[in-house]
Amino acid sequence: MNPYQLLPIYQADKANDGWQTADDRVMGGVSVAQLSERVVENSRCRCLTGAVSLENRGGFIQMKWEMPKPFDATAFSGIYLDVWGNNESYNVHVRTGQLWLPWQSFRQSFQATPTWQTQYLPFSAFENYKTWSQLDVSGITKVAIVAIGRAFQADVCVRGWGFYRV
Repeated sequence: MNPYQLLPIYQADKANDGWQTADDRVMGGVSVAQLSERVVENSRCRCLTGAVSLENRGGFIQMKWEMPKPFDATAFSGIYLDVWGNNESYNVHVRTGQLWLPWQSFRQSFQATPTWQTQYLPFSAFENYKTWSQLDVSGITKVAIVAIGRAFQADVCVRGWGFYRV
């Protein structure tokens, strides 16, 4: 029995796909993100694949979900992800109205294993990146799955994500 209450935002078996890709080519890098729909272990999912390169001061690819309007998550404990991957470490980046510069975020890492698993990422464990602000979850504007910081081949799939409360 799941001890958490879930608010699903994306479920691969529903028609609610808002994923988009971005990569470091916007700043001169050479990493290339690809987004695809797949079936992995009998589950429909959206997958981020691509080579992360550190050339030309690059180093990231991402699949991002922009909220249609800022989302107040103060009633929730964190973000959950149903993920599968190639046994690499990935980040979840959260953006809020507190942040102005594109490289700012609140971040937390997770391991994407080659078995479906649900990751529960508490808001209290997100770290601020290139901002002095602390995460204020009353206005979440974007959530992204990011392959970042080292040269590697990314392959991470999401069959669902949303917010959870204990």
